[in-house]
Parts: sequence; C-alpha cells; structure tokens
Amino acid sequence: MVRLLTPEQRVKLMSLRIFSALGLMGALAACGSGDVSPDPVGDAVTCAIGEGVEMSDVCTLERVAGDGSATFLIHHPDGGFRRVSLDPETQELGVVDGADSLRITDSSDDITEFTIGIDRYRDDNEVLLSADPAR
Repeated sequence: MVRLLTPEQRVKLMSLRIFSALGLMGALAACGSGDVSPDPVGDAVTCAIGEGVEMSDVCTLERVAGDGSATFLIHHPDGGFRRVSLDPETQELGVVDGADSLRITDSSDDITEFTIGIDRYRDDNEVLLSADPAR
C-alpha cells in the first residue's frame, strides 16, 4: 500500500531538503574559507619530520608561557607541532604532551640533537637556554 502525501506535506518535505542542502553547502564553504594562520614567530630549528627525511632549517621554535618551566612549540612546515619544555633546575628537555617521548641523541656545549618519535631536531643550546625563565 502506497501512502500519498498531501500538498502541505510535500511542501514541508521539499523545504526540508532545500534547507538541508543549503546548510551542508554553508558548512563545506566554511571549512575551505581560505583563512591561513600566520607563520609562527621564533627561531629557526633544524629538523627532519618523518622517516628518511634529511635535516633542514624548516621548523620554528616559538616560546610560550609555561608553568615555571621554559615551554616551546616546535612548529613543523606541514602545520604540525611538538610541545617541549626545559626544566630550569635540571636543564633537561621533555615532551609536555603527546604519546612519544623525547630522547637526546647528541649533545655538546653548543648543539643539542633530540628525537621525538621518528622526528629529529637539532638546535643551538643558547636558543634553548634563552627561554629559561630562571635566566
């Protein structure tokens, strides 16, 4: 048995379809609005993001407010980032959030190299220590 719609029901159904389509188009337009975030402000950091990538100066180290420790955002060229902190008492680097741990791979008086997951970073110790709130 087929149930026929009254003219009023057809109008309601048609307007629902039209407004649903318009709402979807509006949401999609907002996603691709073209608003681009400004480039992060900070010091260049040598990095290799991903496995098998050569080190280059394409990351940016941005200082951010922390809870008594020096906290940085290391921005990747693809828009990703890592949040890292420097303990003012021990001068040790650590990851603030995320599942991957930070491991120092090479350190001298001038340069520190470290990895977080498969990403590698190299930075001047003077830049890292300049964000120390105790200095």
